[in-house]
Amino acid sequence: MHDLGVTLVTSVFTGVHVGTTLKFLRGRVEHSTGDIGATPDAWLDAGDDASGGRGHGQFDADIGVLAVSGPWRVGAVVKNLRAAEFADGAGDGIGLPRQARAGVAFDGAARRGSSAAWTVSADVDLAGYATGTGDRRVIAAGAERWLFGKRIGVRGGARFNQVGQKDRSATAGVSAAIRSGLLVDAHAVRGGSDDERGFGVAARFSF
Repeated sequence: MHDLGVTLVTSVFTGVHVGTTLKFLRGRVEHSTGDIGATPDAWLDAGDDASGGRGHGQFDADIGVLAVSGPWRVGAVVKNLRAAEFADGAGDGIGLPRQARAGVAFDGAARRGSSAAWTVSADVDLAGYATGTGDRRVIAAGAERWLFGKRIGVRGGARFNQVGQKDRSATAGVSAAIRSGLLVDAHAVRGGSDDERGFGVAARFSF
């Protein structure tokens, strides 16, 4: 599947913002065979040799709302609002699961006016949904703090899947502001499913 999206955001009241991403999706169902217990990476490799029907397009949307009051932020998002489905000529099909999530955060820097303050947050899936690695309904929580005049940021968190294999994972990360507008990020994930575990390094540039 390939997708192209356009995001629109507006403020409906002071401190209340609504946004949506309108998406055009083009996909097709492909068929392959393999060990049902294979890892997600192995299934992706098998997909290179898959065969399927003709691709077709669908429209879908994500929508979210964010409310801000002082140091508090409360938000919710629904992804794949239409739960778009793709099928082949034989009637086999697959759909994108609709996902709904809500969360709350407290930004200590907004209250104290200090860069060296904690930001803590938590969010939860409002309904379970199916994925290629099993059912998911996740609760997550984390914290972040910037130090040395917002030059170094450290963060950590955990997430707990409440259905399916009920896997658990812990995350940690650090960001370094090399200069104005240039940041280097690193993160690591332990536990969880096979496709979650690992680490990554990235650079961000803004102007």
